[in-house]
Amino acid sequence: MITFHMTGVEPQRGEYRWTVKENTDGSPFLVGEPTGVPLKIVGTTGEDLQVGFQLAPRTRLNDAKAIARLMNHRITHIVLF
Repeated sequence: MITFHMTGVEPQRGEYRWTVKENTDGSPFLVGEPTGVPLKIVGTTGEDLQVGFQLAPRTRLNDAKAIARLMNHRITHIVLF
């Protein structure tokens, strides 16, 4: 586990599953949906942090799905520190 730490910031670990969504123009993007303990927005009273990735222009839907599968297979937690 990475041990970086900023003074005054509580480290967090969140569990997410990655899915593909489409923008109104049809371009895909990735959304992290909490599957366990979600990340909390720093400085609030417990709001869940929404996590996503904007993909490069012209990324095809099948490529986005392949990226999501890889992330679901290889990433166990998102870590904020």
